Amino acid sequence: MSRSSMARPKKSKGMSVSTILSIVIVLFLALGLGLWLLKENAPTPTTAAPNQVAVKPITQNTTLPSRPEEVYSYIRDLETREVVTDPNKGQPKSAQLSKEQLAQLEEKRKQEETARLTTEQPVATEQPAKPEIVAEQPVAPSDAEIAAKKAHEQKLAEEKRKQAELKKQQELAKKAEAEKTKEKAEQVKATPAKVEEKPTASQPKAGSFGLQCGAFKNKAQAENMQARLAMAGFNARIVSGADWNRVFVGPIGNRTAAATAQSNARSVAECVIVAM
Repeated sequence: MSRSSMARPKKSKGMSVSTILSIVIVLFLALGLGLWLLKENAPTPTTAAPNQVAVKPITQNTTLPSRPEEVYSYIRDLETREVVTDPNKGQPKSAQLSKEQLAQLEEKRKQEETARLTTEQPVATEQPAKPEIVAEQPVAPSDAEIAAKKAHEQKLAEEKRKQAELKKQQELAKKAEAEKTKEKAEQVKATPAKVEEKPTASQPKAGSFGLQCGAFKNKAQAENMQARLAMAGFNARIVSGADWNRVFVGPIGNRTAAATAQSNARSVAECVIVAM
């Protein structure tokens, strides 16, 4: 045989092996696909029946029993229970009340209303007394009355001040009069010695001049002038006689000293120089 004829059988033999392998692979694939399709389309397995039978008694055991009679009585209590709608007023509101309960509530409400009116009546009887108390209260004074009262108080204070000042002036005048009397007594004691030295001339000697600062019929006016002069520093005195009260200052000294004193006393009164 030739070489070509020997090579052909080998070639055909190799092709048959590959074909067989391909067929085997295809068969495996077809078998796997068939098994997968059977699994997907398979009906519910019958092995679940024992589980369902086991669960069924459990469902029967967990079912609720029939409601007892007490449940209905509890529900009735809930239905007739009073519910407070307004805590401030404290008035209960009942749901689905019977006629008897409504009548009881109405009677209770009437009793509460009667008690409330009874407690409010004493307060109402006492209230009219309050306006009387308010009416008795003093009315606040007006601005004009306050101003008039203040002016009156100021006037009284001014009068008191003037009286105190006049009293002080009178005391000063009395003190000055006492001093003048004392000085006059001392002068009287020293007069005999001076008489011996008195010249025979008719002219007054030095130191025998003074001031006359007024003559008043009212002694109070004279005392007032005396006090004013005393406050100004002058030794004033009052000489009363023939319905007149004369106010003198001095003796001061010579005429020159009297003129100086007259000039200083002009702030108080108009005085004239007189011989003493």
